[in-house]
Amino acid sequence: MIHGAHRSAADLCSLAPGTHLCALERGGLQLDRVAATFVGHGLAAGDQMLYVASDEQADTLLAALPDHVHPSGALASGQLVLSTFEGAYGSRRPDDLAAVADGFRAAASHARKAGFPGLRVAARMDELPALLGSAQEVVEWERMSTDLQREIEVSSVCLYDATRLAPVEAASIAREHDGQAPEVDVPPLATVLAVDEPWGLRVSGELDASNRDLLRRAVLARAATAPRVRLDLEAVTFMDAGTLARLRAVAAELPPGGWVELARVPHVVRRLLDLTGIQHERLLVDS
Repeated sequence: MIHGAHRSAADLCSLAPGTHLCALERGGLQLDRVAATFVGHGLAAGDQMLYVASDEQADTLLAALPDHVHPSGALASGQLVLSTFEGAYGSRRPDDLAAVADGFRAAASHARKAGFPGLRVAARMDELPALLGSAQEVVEWERMSTDLQREIEVSSVCLYDATRLAPVEAASIAREHDGQAPEVDVPPLATVLAVDEPWGLRVSGELDASNRDLLRRAVLARAATAPRVRLDLEAVTFMDAGTLARLRAVAAELPPGGWVELARVPHVVRRLLDLTGIQHERLLVDS
């Protein structure tokens, strides 16, 4: 739990871009669970995920991720990126905060150019207090991070081992964050994963008013990089008319030569297409 922060856990399914979360847990096992929950939801939302941790912690994360996010596929497509602290921040001792800020801006820009709607970061902060030299410097780091993330719309969770901090230090760090990252994973209704070949998304689960804009956001991001987007719908178990209308609207806005293809369409979606008559010349449906 977060010490000194009286806030409920964030809803990762509807996490606003730029949200700066914290996890202060007693020991690595709890932090591993928080990291897996945050990363799993970020991948399910179609965002690019950067996990900053040791090689051993990264291996633990991969083993803990739920099957529906396909960790090996996320690594292959670049949707999941694993990095050490030094690799992510450019230094073992990140005393140049301006350089760190520039690095995050570049990473956020690269994520969007690569066809992802946004970037989320989960970082193990085990070494940061010792590297910066004092808890006050950690607080200043986190304050800078909050402002930066709101500016560039990158969401994150900072993962601290509370046993390494005094209670007053933990409370000060917690207050610099927007809220708490949940430890318990409530699976999202739908998962939207990036696919490179063919270019597009693999969609699974249920699509309705609660998540149709998330799907639209992911499709628009892929289309901004390459305007021919294939949606693999084989694992979709429900889609409402509003979601289908969103897909038609996206397809209609694409430039000439662009299209959204609905591939491996399940019966539930074909029936919806027949009932609604929703169609467009740039919304293709495989036979």
